Amino acid sequence: MSARVDVTTPEAAVPAVREPVGRRRVIGALTIALGLFIIFVFGFGSAGGAHSVVVFNPINLSSGAPWNLSNLTVLTRWWNVVLGLVALALGVETWVRRPAGALARFGVGGVMFFLALLLWSVRQPGPAPIGTINITSVLVNSSAVIMVLIFGSLSGVLCERSGVVNIAIEGQFIGGAVAGAMVDSTTNSFWLAALVGIIVGALVGWLLALLAVRYIADQIIIGVVIVTLMGSISSYLNIQVLAPYPNLNLGNQPSNVAIPLLYKIPVIGPTLFDENMFFYAAVALVALTSFGLFRTRWGLRVRSVGEHPKAAESVGINVARVRYSTVVLGGAVAGLGGVAFIATQGQFQPGITSGYGYIALAAMIFGKWKPSGAVVASILFGVSAYLVQNLQNSNVPISTEFLTMFPYLVTIAVVAGLIGRVRPPAADGVPYQRD
Repeated sequence: MSARVDVTTPEAAVPAVREPVGRRRVIGALTIALGLFIIFVFGFGSAGGAHSVVVFNPINLSSGAPWNLSNLTVLTRWWNVVLGLVALALGVETWVRRPAGALARFGVGGVMFFLALLLWSVRQPGPAPIGTINITSVLVNSSAVIMVLIFGSLSGVLCERSGVVNIAIEGQFIGGAVAGAMVDSTTNSFWLAALVGIIVGALVGWLLALLAVRYIADQIIIGVVIVTLMGSISSYLNIQVLAPYPNLNLGNQPSNVAIPLLYKIPVIGPTLFDENMFFYAAVALVALTSFGLFRTRWGLRVRSVGEHPKAAESVGINVARVRYSTVVLGGAVAGLGGVAFIATQGQFQPGITSGYGYIALAAMIFGKWKPSGAVVASILFGVSAYLVQNLQNSNVPISTEFLTMFPYLVTIAVVAGLIGRVRPPAADGVPYQRD
């Protein structure tokens, strides 16, 4: 009787990775430190009579205004002390009980940190010229960054689930952005711009697959080279084409599409239900990617190739073909993300992607190579990246250079495993050659 190779559950062969007890204590200690920082810096670091005003004014409306919420005035010191105590309690509970959900508790502590930071930055009396913080504005503007990171992290998930490391996300962003800016400026159609961006991203993905799968080149080096190549091409086009012909780089932005009734929900409505077509496309891609990878035969093949390519080939799966197609698809998704970036940021400029491709890669790792996890991580990174830009305009007494570094420091912490180890697909980055 011939042996039967089972690839129906490619991840089942490897035991699930759980956070070591010692690492949970490290996460608990970090959460405790976060809580203490909030209490003594953002809390007692504010004057006793200082107050902050939280408003919920809608912005960028494509239709009628949502239901109104009154402004909220709070005493900065004591609200931040309460937020810090919440983070501190979560940290102590994590240290003592060492629960499996330690990382989630750290995430809640991070939310407390952001809220306290916002209240502290706009306190009056204080350094900020404006004593209010518009929560709706923060969420709406953060959603633009989050959307781009979702495209990039989904691209990474697709590629690395098939076993190919995609360091080239930044380059695919650049290609989609410059192509999208030129096409939309000449046709006044973001639909055509999106199509061209998808094609450009897919071509960059094909180049990555060609070098990684066929020529067995080092995937990390390939990715860095592709990013450098796309950056150089975009700089050349900017100097030789876009600068002499500004009509090719108009900085158009697509109009928002409001979902009836839902857009009227305060704060949530303008953030989730009054967005442009790229935001809705990102949401749809998250659902499609998750369903495709974990509920279809195609996804089973992709995950099998990324975990055990030799076993996959033994049951008739063409490993090279699956990796080629998946990497090209991942490149197309990142190319669409580049067009989405231009749709929210305006005119193309060299370096406009600001390293978001690498942050998207970190979001994928933080999300454990799962679409849903990548979304959560993209929200964390997206909000922090936006707050850096917003706080620089509020005269916050923190070095501008440090604020600029903050998203990348979080990225380094995630990639280094300081807040939790994760297991990539077993064959991720491992070239495969048929016997």
